[in-house]
Amino acid sequence: MKKFIILSAIPGSGKSTWAKKYAQENPNTKIVSSDGLREEFGGRVNNFEHEKEVWETFLKRIHEYGKEEDVTVIADATMISNAYRKYYYENTPEFDRHILVFFDLPFEVCCFQNKLRHHSAVVPDYAMKRMHEQFEKPSEEVMSLYDEVITVTSKFVSPEYSKKQGN
Repeated sequence: MKKFIILSAIPGSGKSTWAKKYAQENPNTKIVSSDGLREEFGGRVNNFEHEKEVWETFLKRIHEYGKEEDVTVIADATMISNAYRKYYYENTPEFDRHILVFFDLPFEVCCFQNKLRHHSAVVPDYAMKRMHEQFEKPSEEVMSLYDEVITVTSKFVSPEYSKKQGN
């Protein structure tokens, strides 16, 4: 069975951490990361000079990995709108199952965890605020497209944030 998992959340929510943990626990899982592609094309996660190539390669790699037998491919990017979630569902017909993983964490948690990233990967506060304001919760229409919708809640926070909260 071929599975396609799309992650959806603002930066700092733990998407990449979730993807890496999933890949460790599930053999033959491939991760396609927009941040990884930015680093590949521009040398830095926060280099946005090659966005056309990043997004063309993002979908191309999903399709390449989707040719493998019994593979799971994780799309690790913000996917903050329903239009993006629908687009990637409609453009990945080679997969038997489509899974949407929606991270529903408080904005303050994402901001805190964003600051824990390597300095070259920290998203500026103004950009975090803008993405938070533009973020759309998955619509009923989009959720109905996917075979499964997983919601990741505030239980999925960094040990540093838990310590800060006294938990």
